[in-house]
Amino acid sequence: ANCSHCYISYKGNRTPEDLLSVVRNLKKRYSLNINGAEVLTNFDYLKSYKEIGQHFILTNGIVFFKNGNVCNTLKENDISSISLSYHFGIQDNLSPVKIRDLDKIVDIIKSNNFEFRLMTTITSENYKLIPYMCKKTEELGARGIKFTNFMKQGNGKNLDNKNILSDSQINNFFKLLLEERDKYKIEELIIERCGTFGKNTLSSHDNFYCDCITDSIVLTLDNNIYPCVFLAQPGYEIGKFENGKIYIYEN
Repeated sequence: ANCSHCYISYKGNRTPEDLLSVVRNLKKRYSLNINGAEVLTNFDYLKSYKEIGQHFILTNGIVFFKNGNVCNTLKENDISSISLSYHFGIQDNLSPVKIRDLDKIVDIIKSNNFEFRLMTTITSENYKLIPYMCKKTEELGARGIKFTNFMKQGNGKNLDNKNILSDSQINNFFKLLLEERDKYKIEELIIERCGTFGKNTLSSHDNFYCDCITDSIVLTLDNNIYPCVFLAQPGYEIGKFENGKIYIYEN
């Protein structure tokens, strides 16, 4: 989908038929989640979502302009929740979906009665906008917002280093995050952040838990096993998927 900040470091695609075979092999022993890149480039992938009972999907939203039947197809495959990329302040620099089109996409999602959340990349250019982001998210009617900091990997290697948050900017991000969480009840707005920001030293009540290694691993299309979706790149392999089984050789 040509998102210039995408952190995914592997190339290629698993065919829909291969994905379906994999999830059928694994679903009896494991709880499965299907991630992207942009899964909705091929609706046949949705068969695997239905197979494992995954009711949410991640998307940059571009498909909602390209295919008028997308909402019906999602419902037919039991998708009820959409996580939409919405990069406040930097959208036009990162995504093929422009900021002027995002609210139109939100209207389509809402009019079809999907629950939705926003996924936002945080850089040195937009981290001060956290209060505005949360307010706008609530106004749009989203269930929540999740922040991920910009990482210089995958497509992001081609972007300027100035996008990377400094330590002081990360601390400021946490300060703003805590302030916004005090404003909203969780029933009104879920405000989440990714583990890649590191430990929140400003609060002992962050309650953030990363389940990588202990409760989750990542299987990529080359059948390698990695400890984390952000470390799914050469050099971080911890195992292999072979003959329908997962083997871990390094933990």
